[in-house]
Amino acid sequence: MRLRNILAIVLTVLCVAMLAGCDEQSKAGSGSSSAAVASGSSGSSASSGAAGQKAATMDISVYYPDVNATGLVAVTKTVKAQEADKYQAAVEALLAGIDDKKLTAVFPKKAKLRKVSVSGGVAKVDFDKNLISGFVGGSTGEEMLVGSLVNTLTEFPEIKKVQILVEGKEIDSLSGHLDLSRPVERMPELIKK
Repeated sequence: MRLRNILAIVLTVLCVAMLAGCDEQSKAGSGSSSAAVASGSSGSSASSGAAGQKAATMDISVYYPDVNATGLVAVTKTVKAQEADKYQAAVEALLAGIDDKKLTAVFPKKAKLRKVSVSGGVAKVDFDKNLISGFVGGSTGEEMLVGSLVNTLTEFPEIKKVQILVEGKEIDSLSGHLDLSRPVERMPELIKK
């Protein structure tokens, strides 16, 4: 009888350990992008991509609002992407959110990135319609969202301005507070020192 109890406990512990391991794998593999994101690590390395191209690991600064929405704080995240996909990887890292209790994610959870293209110093960032339909912030929330995106992408020296698109089309504003009909320059006044 005692052996049976011990065996039951061991099997229960093994099942829980396996389920916990599966849960972590599903969280890590749930993204549909070709760029991997890890928070808080540093360094640089290269590995082979799916098409035989090199995918580099690089540290980027991603900006999140503090919980009081008084400014943006830079967070270093490590992304793994091919050179041509580094801008997309940066935006996906931003959309992935943050675990820091002093900072908050500002993008709607259902908002999906469609594409990032860069030409002439302007990054065109195309989101699906959930960026607008899922946005619930007011003027401060809109400023924090736009500022986090623009300041994240203008960390790349070749990007001077960011144009936000929804479903491939230019928009006037997210919720009527900021003029987004033209590309937006870096917003250094929002960055907390």
